[in-house]
Amino acid sequence: MKKEIKPAALLLLIILMVAGLSQCKKINIASLTTEDTNLVGYLEKYPDTYSEFIKVLDRSGTYAYMNAYGAYTMFAPTNDAIKSYLQEIGKTSLDDLSTDDLKTLVRYHVLTDTIATNAFTDGKLPVPTMYGEYLVTGINNENGVSRYIVNRRAIILQPNIRTGNGILHSIDHVLIPSKKSLLDQLNGNTNYSIFAKALKETGFDSTILKLTYKNDTTPNWFTVLAQSDAVYAANNIYSYDDLKKKYTTTNANVKDPKDSLHMYVGYHILTGLKFIADLVMTPAHETLVPQEVITINLQGENVLVNYELVNNLPQGILINRVNSDIACTNGVLHDLNDNLYIKVRYPTPVYWDVAEQPEIMKLTSIFRKGGKSVVFNPGDLKDITWNAGTVDYFCNNPGSKDLFFWNDRLSFKTLRTSSGKMNWFEMTTPLIIKGRYKVWICWRSNNNAAGKGMQTYIDDVLMPRIFSFGDYNYGKTLSEPEVQAQGWKRYYIGASTADHMASKLLGTIEITTTGRHKMRFVCTENGSSSNYDSWLDMIHFIPENMDQFKPKFGTDGSIVY
Repeated sequence: MKKEIKPAALLLLIILMVAGLSQCKKINIASLTTEDTNLVGYLEKYPDTYSEFIKVLDRSGTYAYMNAYGAYTMFAPTNDAIKSYLQEIGKTSLDDLSTDDLKTLVRYHVLTDTIATNAFTDGKLPVPTMYGEYLVTGINNENGVSRYIVNRRAIILQPNIRTGNGILHSIDHVLIPSKKSLLDQLNGNTNYSIFAKALKETGFDSTILKLTYKNDTTPNWFTVLAQSDAVYAANNIYSYDDLKKKYTTTNANVKDPKDSLHMYVGYHILTGLKFIADLVMTPAHETLVPQEVITINLQGENVLVNYELVNNLPQGILINRVNSDIACTNGVLHDLNDNLYIKVRYPTPVYWDVAEQPEIMKLTSIFRKGGKSVVFNPGDLKDITWNAGTVDYFCNNPGSKDLFFWNDRLSFKTLRTSSGKMNWFEMTTPLIIKGRYKVWICWRSNNNAAGKGMQTYIDDVLMPRIFSFGDYNYGKTLSEPEVQAQGWKRYYIGASTADHMASKLLGTIEITTTGRHKMRFVCTENGSSSNYDSWLDMIHFIPENMDQFKPKFGTDGSIVY
């Protein structure tokens, strides 16, 4: 999902952060390729460094598992790291730990994907550990030397050791899973005494008390944006009573969802597990206050909440990165440097890259990797449903004549009205703030054969204009103003008149509630009998009073305003 934030901004942030470290030497990112067949074989080759971790694997019953074929990332603590860990927890040897404790230790140090340091972000890794929690990476600068650090605890001593069944990163401390809930973390930190008291009085303490589940396997994650006592003091709030006096009346029932203090506190809690890397990828996030969202903007190295220009002066609340990305058993905690309150919201453009589906983004060896593809059947994707056929993901190699944003797209197979074919598909949009929007669909024309006469419904409202995946964007003969005058646009960066790339205005829609919405596409004509694919790239929701023809989008993820 791409909106006003540049999709390459997170990578830029990391580069700026590393480049800006004072008197830093180059980060050690040398890779080592070993002829050992697996991770365990490499560990056994260096007993002076890893013999204790080999014992952990053996006594936990995971030795054979990690010795088998697969694709893993292992953060392997050294012998010194394990000895230090045992001292830290008051144990004399690994024999003092139970089998379950050792299994947890292994699972927290292994990911079921191969993640080299070039895929690290200044935030969580793209896939969770086998324990089910995400690791957080960053840069540590000590004595003029910069190295990667994991969970603000373990320095990577030797990265990117490639073996037959994965990648090993040698670390100097044992990684420890979260043991505190969000509420425990806040209550245990005296810097958050006012905020913690407000959570208790409004009843939100029970919401973030412990991990709960939607069903047997799906956790209810929460993200809390906390404010310290120092932040409140800077806003002339020195106690909970001062906070209550500012936001509600003396005798108000602050547990009432309609109470202003209740809403103020709920506005600091987001649904879902959202580390900073997740926040910056989506400009708007739902809070526990119905219909109210926070917005996120990346300004250089700064991640800002509810950023806006007031009288040409930038305003926004900075997320304090040093005290944020704190993983808890039921979510993640961030720290704000100013007072966050509910704002009046205005429609915000949504530039939706439809290939950004959670199931696809988790496939780090495929997602946005040139020449890679994957096929999905009905039921495989949470936010896309269809009746028959397959939906394929494909990423072009750089330099392709197709000008897809990020070089990738979704392919809807055999769109037809006939029985047994894909007659319709339905997609769940990113979060859209309520308001009036013009809706544009962006695709790659694939002859005149597939998906003819597609009707579009948004929350069961029929859009006025149909489109066909076979339509061309008026070829190379029309100027930009002529194209736009006929309800089309050239949304891509590259060839100025790529006649195989199309973007058509479907009409204007009133989005009545802030949230995610359903878009349903229905075939009305059968097309030819050929099995041409229908290639979808982006969908734009642009407030009707904004420029509809900018920005434009590049195959390398760049956006030009």
